[in-house]
Amino acid sequence: MKKVWHRSALVLLSAAMVAVSGCGPQLSHEQQQSKQQGIPSNNGLAANRQKSENLNGGMANGSSEATPGTLRIQSTQDELSIPLVTVGGKDYVIGSDFAHSLEYNYHWNANSNVFQIGENDASVELKVGSTNAIKEEVPVTLPDPPILQNSQVHIPVSAIAALFSEELSYELKGKQMVFHGTNVAAIGAIDGPDEQNSGSELDFEDDPNDPFKGDEGSGPMVTPTASYWDQPAIPVLKNIDMNELIRQGKRYLGIDYLFGADPYPQSGRFDCSRYTQYLFGKQSVQLSRLARSQAKQGVAVSRKSLRKGDLMFFYVPGRFRTNRTVGHVGIYMGNQKMIHSSPLPENGVQITNINKAYWKKTYLEARRVAY
Repeated sequence: MKKVWHRSALVLLSAAMVAVSGCGPQLSHEQQQSKQQGIPSNNGLAANRQKSENLNGGMANGSSEATPGTLRIQSTQDELSIPLVTVGGKDYVIGSDFAHSLEYNYHWNANSNVFQIGENDASVELKVGSTNAIKEEVPVTLPDPPILQNSQVHIPVSAIAALFSEELSYELKGKQMVFHGTNVAAIGAIDGPDEQNSGSELDFEDDPNDPFKGDEGSGPMVTPTASYWDQPAIPVLKNIDMNELIRQGKRYLGIDYLFGADPYPQSGRFDCSRYTQYLFGKQSVQLSRLARSQAKQGVAVSRKSLRKGDLMFFYVPGRFRTNRTVGHVGIYMGNQKMIHSSPLPENGVQITNINKAYWKKTYLEARRVAY
């Protein structure tokens, strides 16, 4: 049966349900090689309504019955229901359906049988046929392994609690997994208008005593080597030249974003945390792989006393996900600007003015990992 993909149910803002089929996304390189056509990666597209609509084509269906090869879910503003699939007496959710519906990024590597899922980097890795998973760089043993069924990764329901309990609220109702909305107020467009500081508690402000304040200039585009990967780990809070770090960071402006990217010398791309890890690594400061792990390094810094080189952490908005989980990281440049690798508002390494409603409201914390 030909597979038909549907728009995420999160685009439904009323109780009316309409079923419309649409075209699926392009297959990743790995999928083209392995012909795993049932597991299209979303290639790191950010989780927002417009991207979801473009990616999934049609609207969701209100039926509680799951037709093979078709995603059929129920949604209101408060609840999202994903059908369960029973295989061998155990219940599963289809990995790509789960990711689309909850607005996660994901990637399937058929060569390694690894399914990655997360926000702007891969916070969870699953291996088909194995109970060994990784959550935020920590090994986790699952009650049951994911399986590959009809060319689709199926995640056992028993694994959802172990992997996502901190960021999702859900319950099982018959053959449905029902997710509850977070009631997050409207945040504003990621590329919305700039705002002037008005004395609000949400304003970002520079530390007037930042020793690196001033123009750090730019640098020529270069192709880096892998040499720094062989350097020994050095504890964070090392004294480094932040202007040099930012000069180096600007050399990669326009380099494509890739969800779950391998190290830059191998992949030629970055996700958000791979970029920060790479730049600080070139300064002999070794950061953890993921944004969530990097948020535990260094020391906390007030949004009112930011310095160049501070790591800034944000959540990625989602109707059915918590707003307290780190999903994105960038490097503060001073003067309310941040350099980061992201799929939005543009694709790739970019400089963004964070003096906007979106960034002010999604901000979680800043960490100083060097000085």
